[in-house]
Amino acid sequence: MKVRSITKNKGKPVIGLAPEDTLDKAVSLMMEHRIGSLVVTQNGKLIGILSERDLLTVLNQKHPMWSPMTAADAMTPDPYTCHPDNTLEEVMNMMVDHNVRHLPVVYQGKLEGMLSITDVVEELLQKAKFENELLKNYIQNWPDAGQV
Repeated sequence: MKVRSITKNKGKPVIGLAPEDTLDKAVSLMMEHRIGSLVVTQNGKLIGILSERDLLTVLNQKHPMWSPMTAADAMTPDPYTCHPDNTLEEVMNMMVDHNVRHLPVVYQGKLEGMLSITDVVEELLQKAKFENELLKNYIQNWPDAGQV
């Protein structure tokens, strides 16, 4: 499958900003559209991308304005979680259905770890590579039709 087939069927417009737009506008757009990054364009050309991490970097540099706030003021309470025995398919479905990129892994009420979408993608990529090698090996060792 090619990237074109994914973007063609996605159906959502790409949300972006002009370089002179404010960070307040960027945050508002991210929240309104429930997205983690915005493209920055000028005269119809891509000149950059503004991500959640870029915003956090700016906030970190101006930390005194955030000092009266606590984690409880900004956190998402009762986040979606997964169980260590969930399959990758179940976890991917949860992430897509709820538009989240991180899931705490909880077992018997205790936090065991954190799973990111990158972790899932890396694992699926390794699985696909392994299966590909098995199939290549199987095909290379296929018995000759004349010997059967």
